[in-house]
Order: sequence, then structure tokens, then C-alpha cells
Amino acid sequence: LGMPFAGETLLSDWFLADVHMDGYPRPDTDASVHWHRDGVLLIFPIQPGRYRIIGDLPHTDGKSAPTPTLDQVQALVDQRGPAGTRLFDPVWLSGFRINGRKVASYRRGRAFLAGDAAHIHSPAGGQGMNTGMQDAVNLAWKLALVVQGHADGVLLDSYSPERSSVGDEVLKAAERLTSVATLKNPIAQGVRNAVGRLLLGLPSVTHGVADTMSEVAVHYPDSPLNGPGLRGLMHPGERVPPMAGQVPVGAGPAPRFAMFADGTPNLAALAEQFSGLVDPTIRPALREGTISLVRPDGYLACAATQPEPIVAYLAGMANKPTASALVRPA
Repeated sequence: LGMPFAGETLLSDWFLADVHMDGYPRPDTDASVHWHRDGVLLIFPIQPGRYRIIGDLPHTDGKSAPTPTLDQVQALVDQRGPAGTRLFDPVWLSGFRINGRKVASYRRGRAFLAGDAAHIHSPAGGQGMNTGMQDAVNLAWKLALVVQGHADGVLLDSYSPERSSVGDEVLKAAERLTSVATLKNPIAQGVRNAVGRLLLGLPSVTHGVADTMSEVAVHYPDSPLNGPGLRGLMHPGERVPPMAGQVPVGAGPAPRFAMFADGTPNLAALAEQFSGLVDPTIRPALREGTISLVRPDGYLACAATQPEPIVAYLAGMANKPTASALVRPA
């Protein structure tokens, strides 16, 4: 495709080990990070008794990082991690080097890139899988609506700017976390450890970390799909949290926008007119007296107090003339 994968390879070796382990002192649902003067060690539970262990090693001159033995991983866990553990029955042992790379655009003509084809980065922050999955979700609903003839092809132009901006932020965060995790200066290590213990003991910080890692905090403030908004309501491009007892927006065999409003025959007719784009079920208003249109991936597209801006938005999405009859009072 002739799309440069710009970035760099870090001058350090890392190992990854999927192993069974006895003696882990935390619940099987808890990951742990262990900072040692010689390097970092991360332990992630996969299932009861099985764990993924990641750590850094001194850089070697080979073309690739060497694959560690189980005994070498055990020695590193004994040195850096919790005492009294025993590793056995390895499922996967591997060495790797960290690349921080990304394409400038996620689209070239009819070809779209997602996941590791578009961006690769340090495992620090644990966002690689979630970022790739969100790439796929973002592209899938847009492709579906265009291929099915419900939306104009220009909708696909929004994929790259939305997801590329997220990729930029993920790479920056991963680079910062990797730099902090691999500090070698003893004084800097001491400051990192003290500040880390303090901050990670605060519920607001741990909740923020969880939101960031799971990427439910991702928003699209500069998306070309953002329509008009309302003061006092969330901004277009922000994620609308799922409502308890409601089917998630976009769920089902076909992606559809969802309308949140005080239901009226007028709005039901609007949904019917754009049946390929809008779910026929009108959901409770996000705020009394407002009409909100939420994208199939759960982000606010636009909001208004009257139907006209919603009709104009959908007409532009579908590339069809605005049906003025739909905006007359019911």
C-alpha cells in the first residue's frame, strides 16, 4: 500500500511468558506491577492458576530478543516479583522488542487499516487489544451502513481521523509509561515508587486508570461526524454510557443510530423515514425536552430541542433531501 510505518524500535529486550504458577499472593483477578532496581515485572492473571508475565531485559545485539527459558523467568520473578512463587507448565515463552509505530492515515483508497496493521506500541498501559477492537467496531458500523446503501460513502472518511487521533494518544501514553517503568537512576526510581504507591491508593486515580485502560474514556471531540449540541448536555463526540435495563445502542444484526427523546408521533415518523439509519424504538430523553441522536457505537452524534437539526443531520448522512413534512408539529 506504500504507507510508511513511522516510529522507532526501543533499545531494550523484553520477555513474555504464559505460565502456570503456584503461590501468587493476590486474588486470581488482580494484576500486579513490580518495580525493581534492575527492571520491571508485570503479572496478569489469565485464568485460575495461569498467568502472563512480562518484563524487560538488558539489550542484546541479535536481530531479535532471545526467548527465555522457564528457569530464567523463574529467576526474574524471584528477583523482582512476589516471594514464594513456583512457575511450571509454560504455555508460551517469547522474547520481543518494543516498537512504537503508526501509519499517518488508516485509509488508502478502498483499503482500511486497523489494529496492529495501523499502530503498534509498548504493552505498557494494556491498551493494544482494546484499541484494535475499537478500530474494528468504528469501521464496521460505517462500512455496514454504506454497503447496505443507507449512508453516503463520505461516512467512511471519518474512520481515519477518529481512530488515528486515538492511536496518537495511545502511543504517547505507552511511551510515557514505558519510560517511567524502565527508569535506571536509583533516585528517579525512588520517586517513581513513592508517587506510584500514593496515587494508586486513591480510588479516583484507580478508577481513572481503569477507564483509560478499558478505553471507555475515549471521545471524538473533533470528529467530522459531530453535529450540533446543547449547552448543559454532553458534547457531540462524547460516549453515552449504557443505560441500565436498555439494549446497548447498535446491538443486533444491523447497526442503527438511536434516538433519545420524549416520544411523539412526529419523531416516530422521522425514524420511519430514515429506517435504514435509525432504530424505530425511541428511548427516554437524556434530558427532558431534548432530542439526542446516538451513533451505533454509542457516541453522541447531535442534540437539539426541535426535530429540524436531527432531520438535517440524518438527511446529510443519507445524502437525501430533507423531508420538511417530518418537522411539522405533530
